Amino acid sequence: MTKFYNVCTRKTIVGLNGEKKLYHKVGVVKVTENRGWFLQLYQQPETDFLIFPSHNNELPVINYESHDA
Repeated sequence: MTKFYNVCTRKTIVGLNGEKKLYHKVGVVKVTENRGWFLQLYQQPETDFLIFPSHNNELPVINYESHDA
C-alpha cells in the first residue's frame, strides 16, 4: 500500500507568553509498494525527487519503469 508522509518546517516564536512552535506543511514524501521513495516540495510543484540510500558515494542507476510514480 502506498504511504504518504508530510514534510514540514518548524519555526519557534518567542513572545510574552513563552515559546510557540509553528509548523508549515511544505511537501510530501510518497513511499510506494515497490519500495520507491519520492519527495515533492510545494515550492517546486513539477519536480519529484527520488530518495535512496547512499552506497560508497556512488549514485545508483534508476530504472523509472520499476517504480510507480
